[in-house]
Amino acid sequence: MGNDLIEEELTQLTRRGLFLKGGAAAAGFTVLGSPAAAAFAASSATAIKVAVITHGDTGQFWSVFKKGVDQAAKDMKSRGVKVTQQVYADNDVPKQVAGINAAISAGVHVIATSVPDASALRDPLTKASKKGIEIITVNSGLGAFDTLPTYEVHVGQTEGIAGQGAGKQFKKVGSKKVLIVIHEASNSGLQQRAAGVKKVLGSSKVKVLTIPNAKHDIPGTKSKVKAAFNADKSLDSFLGLDPDVTIPCLDVIPKGTKAGTFDVGGSIKEIQKGRMLFAIDQQQYLQGYLPVVFAMLFKTNLNTVGNGQPVLTGPGIINKANAGKVAALAAKGTR
Repeated sequence: MGNDLIEEELTQLTRRGLFLKGGAAAAGFTVLGSPAAAAFAASSATAIKVAVITHGDTGQFWSVFKKGVDQAAKDMKSRGVKVTQQVYADNDVPKQVAGINAAISAGVHVIATSVPDASALRDPLTKASKKGIEIITVNSGLGAFDTLPTYEVHVGQTEGIAGQGAGKQFKKVGSKKVLIVIHEASNSGLQQRAAGVKKVLGSSKVKVLTIPNAKHDIPGTKSKVKAAFNADKSLDSFLGLDPDVTIPCLDVIPKGTKAGTFDVGGSIKEIQKGRMLFAIDQQQYLQGYLPVVFAMLFKTNLNTVGNGQPVLTGPGIINKANAGKVAALAAKGTR
C-alpha cells in the first residue's frame, strides 16, 4: 500500500503531549461487570490501573481483541499492571460513556478506548485528561483527540489506507462496480474505509449502502443487500466491513459476485472455499494487547511510541495463498 500513502494520510497528525504520573505494584485482572464503577473500584490502589473500554460486541472481531487484552493483562501482571475491561458496549454510546466515567471515578491511570464517534466521547475523555489520565485510542478514533495534553498514541489501522487496499484487490480482478455495506451508521472509520475504496476505483464504481445496526437484524440486512443487487445490475462485487455481516450476505448475492470483507473470523473458511476473494486483516489481537504494554512502559519508564504518529496494526491481506496459515492461528483465537 506504500509509504507515500501512509505519509499522505498522517501529515496532519500532531505530536502528543506526555506527562509522567508514576505508580507501580502488584496486580491482577478483572472484567468490568455491573455496575461498572464497582469493577473499576476493585483495582488495587497501588497498581498501574488500565481501563480498556470499547464500543465492540461479542462477534468474531472483538472476541479476538479481548484475547489480546487478556493476554497482556497476564503478561504485565508482574510489572504492576491491573486491567479492567468493558469490551462489549455493543455500539451503545451511553454505556461506553458510563464506562469511561466509571474508570475516571476509580482513579485509573490509563484509559484505552475505541472512538467510533468522537463527538459523543469528547466530554468524558476531556474530563479524564484534565485529571491527568493518559488516553490511548484503539481501533477507531485516529486523530480525534491529538490535542488532549495526556493523549499518547493511536493503535490500529489507518482506515482510509485499508480501504484503498480493498479497492486495489477489486481493481486487480477487474471489478466493474462494488456494493459496500456500512453496518454502523455513526462509525466514521467505516466511512473512511468506503472513501478509501472510492479513491482507488472512483466514485462511479462504488455504491454505498448504509444499514444502521445491520448486525442486529441479519435477515433484514440480507434482504436489503439482495434488493440492491436486483435494483442495479451493474454491481458485480460486494464488500462487507465486518465478517458477521459479510458472510451471511454471501448467500444472497448473485453467483459469481466478487466478494471481500474486513477482519478475519469465519472469512478464512469462505476464502478457502472460494466464496470470498480476500479479507483485510487489521490484527485486532494487537489492538488489544499493545495498549496495555504501552501503558506499563510509559508509567514505569516514560517510554513513548509513534513519534506523534499512530502505531499501525497491519493492514494485511488474507487471500487463498495464505489463508491456511492464518486459519491455524485463528483456531487458537488470536487471529
